[in-house]
Amino acid sequence: SLSFCSLNSLCSLNLSCWQVENGEGTIPIKSEDSDQQTWDGIMKGQRLRTMSCSDKIVRWNVVGLQGALLSNFVEPFYLSSLTLGYLYDQGHLSRAVCCRLDGIEGLPPHFRVNHPRLGHVSVADQVSRSTEKTTSSSTNWSCGDTRAELTDGLMGKIPSDKSPGSRPRHSRVSKACLFEQFQSLCKVTGRSDLLQAANYCSAKEQAKAFQTAKQVFFGFCRKKGFGKWIHKPVEQEQFAPGTGSSSKH
Repeated sequence: SLSFCSLNSLCSLNLSCWQVENGEGTIPIKSEDSDQQTWDGIMKGQRLRTMSCSDKIVRWNVVGLQGALLSNFVEPFYLSSLTLGYLYDQGHLSRAVCCRLDGIEGLPPHFRVNHPRLGHVSVADQVSRSTEKTTSSSTNWSCGDTRAELTDGLMGKIPSDKSPGSRPRHSRVSKACLFEQFQSLCKVTGRSDLLQAANYCSAKEQAKAFQTAKQVFFGFCRKKGFGKWIHKPVEQEQFAPGTGSSSKH
């Protein structure tokens, strides 16, 4: 299950993305926009864009929550429910997170369009939506963790403490740390074939069924005129094993 406060542009079928600058908000994806951002472009001042939360959820409702790496070990698993804190509209929410994909075909075995239960809290603070920039703090926790982890959502790292020489650390949910955990799982289960990848990106490409499902999803969005999925620079996933240094946390 997933609980969150609000989604953006729920009434729209089109894909949209966040524009990461001094302000916040979603912007529509234009047909002439490239679907692949580049590191050089970002360094030269181009705006970093990432897909909106409702678009990420609708993608999860096709490819699953397990991601590419775990797809080598488990069948796709999906959200059972979504809970909205306020501004709830059944039709807009269902269309945004799953129903706009009705009719998709060509998914590999075990992949499907998932329709989670949708709901909203019975009591919510009646606050107006603020246009001011929100905090970058982010908290993650999952069953089995001894404590929640507070991270800087903009940097993706655990903020440094005030002790001398302290530096920000990788979050346990960062790509680097998850890659290390994946490799440990491969060693324990004897899947030496999955340890041959030179970097994180190559390891994800080994999950053939997952990659097929993802491409079917992208193709369906283009076919229906929803727009293109904007990808982050490829350089961010071309790191070698050991980058996360999770053992030092």
